[in-house]
Amino acid sequence: MTAQSGQPQLPWWETGIIYQIYPLTFADGNGDGVGDLRGIIDRLDYLNDGNPNSVSSLGIDAIWLSPIYRSPMVDSTYDVSDYTDIWPTFGTLDEFDELLAAAHQRGIKVILDLVINHSSSEHPWFVESASSRDNPKADWYLWQDPVPGQAYPNNWLSYFGGPGWTYCPDREQFYYHTFHKNQPDLNWQNPDLRAAVYDVIRFWLDRGVDGFRLDASSAYSKDPQFRHNPMKYGATSQNNYKNYHHHYNKNLPANHQIIREIRALLDSYGERALIGETFIDNQMYDSISFYGAKGDELHLPLEFEFPLCAWFPGDLQRAIEKKERLTPTFAQPNYFLDNHDIPRHLSRWVECSLCIDPVTIARAAAALLLTVRGTPILYYGQELGMVDNDDIPQDRLRDQVIVISDTDDTPPSRDGSRTPMQWDASAQAGFSFGKQVEPWLPVHANYKDLNVEAELADPDSILSFYRRLIRLRRNSPALLQGSWRSLLHYPLEYLAYLREHEDETLLVVINFSYEQPFDCDDAIAPDGWEVLLSTDQPEGQTVALPKTLQPFEVSIYQHSGATQ
Repeated sequence: MTAQSGQPQLPWWETGIIYQIYPLTFADGNGDGVGDLRGIIDRLDYLNDGNPNSVSSLGIDAIWLSPIYRSPMVDSTYDVSDYTDIWPTFGTLDEFDELLAAAHQRGIKVILDLVINHSSSEHPWFVESASSRDNPKADWYLWQDPVPGQAYPNNWLSYFGGPGWTYCPDREQFYYHTFHKNQPDLNWQNPDLRAAVYDVIRFWLDRGVDGFRLDASSAYSKDPQFRHNPMKYGATSQNNYKNYHHHYNKNLPANHQIIREIRALLDSYGERALIGETFIDNQMYDSISFYGAKGDELHLPLEFEFPLCAWFPGDLQRAIEKKERLTPTFAQPNYFLDNHDIPRHLSRWVECSLCIDPVTIARAAAALLLTVRGTPILYYGQELGMVDNDDIPQDRLRDQVIVISDTDDTPPSRDGSRTPMQWDASAQAGFSFGKQVEPWLPVHANYKDLNVEAELADPDSILSFYRRLIRLRRNSPALLQGSWRSLLHYPLEYLAYLREHEDETLLVVINFSYEQPFDCDDAIAPDGWEVLLSTDQPEGQTVALPKTLQPFEVSIYQHSGATQ
């Protein structure tokens, strides 16, 4: 119970802020040009130094590490060849234990990315499975015989382009891969495979990790009959994957049972978080179903409708209202703007906004992310205003699953949103702590002006704005636990919404346009609002609400009395 309210203590993933780290490009501690665990350890104080009044740390509550396991690196660690060891370039298990202890000392939870829809084709499980049809692991992957008159067993496609089936001469059969041919899908119907994966989960829980983000978690189960996916009526996308309804290779009912079993395993260890990527092209309803009908599946299902919205008030509010209506009462929404699979939000939105100033858009996006009802998830560097690096030479690209494809229906390379974290103006943006070594991916050319050191020293920077928002959120009952209610029925130029709690009411106003009259469809008190944070209003003063919004204004007000 909380000391002040007598209400039950909320789990940490409902009040905290999660920060995704892409280890390859976050910090290089040993100077070899590749990010590693030592680099993350050395940069923890920037994320949270354990001091709630810190003048230099961001103030996040948990880090989510993209995969750190052994991997042949075909898909930048999302092809795992050993689930219980660290890729040597990242470090060792001892260094991981050191990272875990150092994070916990600062109050930072550690979430691992768990890639168990598929493994690497170099994983010993697959090597054995592919060797014959009668070995102990023969049924640990999805094998099908050739079908006379058909090129492949069925019409299932790879998300990365081309067929989802690859022929194995040793077995004279095809194996299925949702993604690249080097990433064969696990057969979750096999009880021995299931038990082996659960042993992997126990291995990391026993070490003390605080939860997992499940990669491609809605695609574990496939149709046992391997039926063809129906084609969408009139579909003509150049990306052939988009021309089909994927009814038989994702979001199947049996998938929910797998997630329930994983959740039960985590629950047996106490307060551990289960987050799941529900496929990037999922509809929001399908994603939210993975909370479970009884709240016994994912704590936080990740869906992509919100981040892939246009930067337009109506679109964003519709996505928020949709999530508010669909999210069960027992569950917590979550929101993110960026991750390793999509372009950074400033690269997506700056060209479709009335405003062409990325700093202004970044402030507005930060205010939205950190004041809607739900758990916010940040992607490294977004708090600086990092944008995609679109000038990576062909010979420096690392997204092999995209680069080496010979089809014309694959997604673009994702490397642009994965470039090194920009720490300072030294060599390679301080990625290797000042050493002049070639990094895993080229640093963006803007690093001398856009970096942590410069922005910490600038009170008007994007980073400073994020830090103020995070501090405000941490101390606001309305932002941590309050309801969300829009004051506009059909927003066009700006958003205006309330976060309401028994102890306080907050009003958030975000103007997406030029100077506008400020009118709400639902009446609220015109006076008695304290300005908590604003780009244009006098902070710390109690004021009447303005009649006019300034161009691209962001303001957050607090009211302690009745607002209607």
